[in-house]
Amino acid sequence: MAITKHEAAVSALQAHDPEERTRAVRFIKNSVIGNRTKKEMYLGMGVAARLVEFLRDPTCDVDLRVQVAVVLGSFAYGNDRNISVLVDAGAITPLLGTLSAVDMKLVEAGARALKAIFQSAEAPHEDVFQARYIDDLIRLLTPTIEVVGSPCSSKRQVPVRVSEVAAGILAKVAVTHDGQMQIVQSGAIPLLTAMFEPRWNPYPKMQEAALDALANLCRDNPAIAVKVAASPSPSNFLTIPIIIKLVRDRRPVMRLLAATCVTNIYRTGSLPSQHQPDMVLTLLPTLIKLFNETAPISTLYGSGWATVQEKAPKVFADLVESNEELQKAALEADAITKLAAVIIGGADNPDVPPPPPAPVTPAETKAKPTRGGRRKLAKVRGSDASVPPRVSTCGHAERVTEGFLRAVAAMCSLREECRKQVIDAKLLPHIVTAMSHPNRRIRSAACECTRSLSRSVKNLRTSLVDAGVGIPLFRLLSDESEEVQLTASATLCNIVLDFSPMKRTVLENGGVERLVDLAKSMDDRLRLNAVWALKNLLFQADSDTKARVMTELRWDGLLSLIDDSEIGIQEQALNLLRNLACGKEEDVEQAFLGLGESRVLDILESKLKTTATGEQQHDDVVLQALYVIVNVATGNERHKAALLQRKGILESVWGFMKHTKSAIRVATVWCLINLTWTDDPGSSQRVARLRELDFHTRLQSMTEDFNMDVKDRVKTALANFGLSVPSARVTPQQPPAAAGATNASASASAMEVDPGTDSHASTTTGTRPPTVTAVPRIISRRGGATERERERERERRADLSGPAGTLLASAAAASAAAAAAAASAASGSVQGSGVVFGDLMMLDPDGGNGGGGGVGNDADVGAMEEMDYVPARPPPPAN
Repeated sequence: MAITKHEAAVSALQAHDPEERTRAVRFIKNSVIGNRTKKEMYLGMGVAARLVEFLRDPTCDVDLRVQVAVVLGSFAYGNDRNISVLVDAGAITPLLGTLSAVDMKLVEAGARALKAIFQSAEAPHEDVFQARYIDDLIRLLTPTIEVVGSPCSSKRQVPVRVSEVAAGILAKVAVTHDGQMQIVQSGAIPLLTAMFEPRWNPYPKMQEAALDALANLCRDNPAIAVKVAASPSPSNFLTIPIIIKLVRDRRPVMRLLAATCVTNIYRTGSLPSQHQPDMVLTLLPTLIKLFNETAPISTLYGSGWATVQEKAPKVFADLVESNEELQKAALEADAITKLAAVIIGGADNPDVPPPPPAPVTPAETKAKPTRGGRRKLAKVRGSDASVPPRVSTCGHAERVTEGFLRAVAAMCSLREECRKQVIDAKLLPHIVTAMSHPNRRIRSAACECTRSLSRSVKNLRTSLVDAGVGIPLFRLLSDESEEVQLTASATLCNIVLDFSPMKRTVLENGGVERLVDLAKSMDDRLRLNAVWALKNLLFQADSDTKARVMTELRWDGLLSLIDDSEIGIQEQALNLLRNLACGKEEDVEQAFLGLGESRVLDILESKLKTTATGEQQHDDVVLQALYVIVNVATGNERHKAALLQRKGILESVWGFMKHTKSAIRVATVWCLINLTWTDDPGSSQRVARLRELDFHTRLQSMTEDFNMDVKDRVKTALANFGLSVPSARVTPQQPPAAAGATNASASASAMEVDPGTDSHASTTTGTRPPTVTAVPRIISRRGGATERERERERERRADLSGPAGTLLASAAAASAAAAAAAASAASGSVQGSGVVFGDLMMLDPDGGNGGGGGVGNDADVGAMEEMDYVPARPPPPAN
């Protein structure tokens, strides 16, 4: 049977004659360049392993090895599947070995093949950081201007195009902190910044590659960002002003890469203060203008972005996502309208034209001699370099949609007026549709948009409900992609808040069961999100909902979460227990029955005591454990007696009364208030017991605490001890954290790390504190809050106290509910004892909204955690 010429070429690879092998490799090269079908055919015939053998053999002819490196690079320009075959064949290490070759042709061919392989996110980078390979790449960052007309020298002079490729490789492998540091320690920064000197301006592609490398080195690495910001070039010019100048370059790709570099430095907090105004004046307008720029990005194939339009929204999102001032500036620059035009236009016109072809690169071209010996690069027919890899009409449109959705999510993450403009731009129906898109990255981006929009109480009650977000979001909890599950579960933490109408949708569609399944996930992030959502679900929950959650989760499952290795999960699991024990005496009793009385007390004691090494437990865990004690102390005499019998718990409460954080000091005083409440049976015996332990003396030492909430609570506690207080009445104060209450219960819930859950209620000496309505406390997307953000939140809440508040109706309802609850409590209709605390997270861990006045009996103070930012006072919890 006759064999084809391709089979003959593969057979010739086994020949003993070096020239025959070289001819066979050259034939394969000419066959596969620009032909993806032929690439897959040859790889299917197993040529990769044989070609790698040639590359490993130092006795092979240099020309053969050059041809092999070119073929391997061509295979890599096919798709990720081809790259996986090359990786499995062991191609990376021998290609890295070519970087130290004397012949620059071999160096260039090997470097280009490596750059093509590292396009794929699946390609391993570990080998690059072994042996001398990083040093070999760094040595290639010393370009030499070639003399026109001279052939490529065999001496170790590095052509500009090779330096460009070397910088591109560094950009692709600088993905971990350790990798970034190793590259910098090898001396990359001064060589990369030197490429911005005026003499290299005629080589913009090399400068683009240098910007790409610096941007990736600085990403999430403050130590490197500081070095780059302060790095002078050999000509003693500062790097940052030059990069900012490049943001205004005429080339779209140069502008984008320069903007990316500055953004990554800015995000680490390393940008010099004199350049901060450039963020608003230069960087932001440039990125917005690039939203419609379709120029190809030949240096960024490795990150999966093929055009400026695909990448610019992502850089924009990185820039504005945690900065309210930049979001405001972007809003004024009409960014949302421009983002919406592309998203809506792309949805209405699925046949988006493909991006223009990339400029020809030397990767797969051949040099033709011309008169005077000058070499002219000519495209090989069908060359891979003519079209960016992995770019198709569908792929381009999907990447644009994903990037623009992420930009919208970042834009409306903090400011209510940005969310309003997203709604007014009619984007919400497209966001909901995108939640069912076949592309997992688009589904994830749509979830991020929903998450940002759900930070508004108004949207939770109206726009998101009208758009039908609940069911599509719930379905994504079972998505095949863990990334989508993660974003959906984070969004659900807001959707199940007590004041959200979509909470019922989640309950009626198996939400509890699915969240419990996710709480058992091996992924720490999914477990955290799931526990946080369950905790939010239990805020102000009735007995049936609590029983339903615990039937699925089981008490042993809760115990496992309380003892999880991740601090954040421990904190939220204690929050969940706090909510379960929040409300009536029966709720405390159910917790005692479910976990066992001794086990509950063991948990609290272990979370409050120091470790075997003498280290304190994490403050967030301590805070939640204290509030569980507060809620247990609202139970019956047996529950209170059980606490007083635990010497370890009492010693911990004593010690934490002098803690540096006011939130923890307030929680300890609430423990004493509830244990000594004068209207409860047996209070005099408990007061006597605590006096024996000298708690009253510790309280007296706290009367001048710098925190007003601590001082007010101390006055109430001292009154319970029968001691005189400086004034007859405690001045009402704002609750410092997620405070909230109804007349009988309050619960905890949320999903990120900084709960800050204090509470406050106005009180009269010797009487019960009145009911305080729940106030959501939210944290930003990346967790935590700066002092500046906290101050702005305090000012915003002050503004909301007047008629100009954006949620005035909700605020009025909250006040009315507080007054009604107080009246109800005064009439004796409320059962129970002590002040019960739930938990709710907010942006400002030291601020909050106070409750109404009046004197009540057996009122409960609660708080609920939400994971994202809500700009105004929420409606009150249901009584």
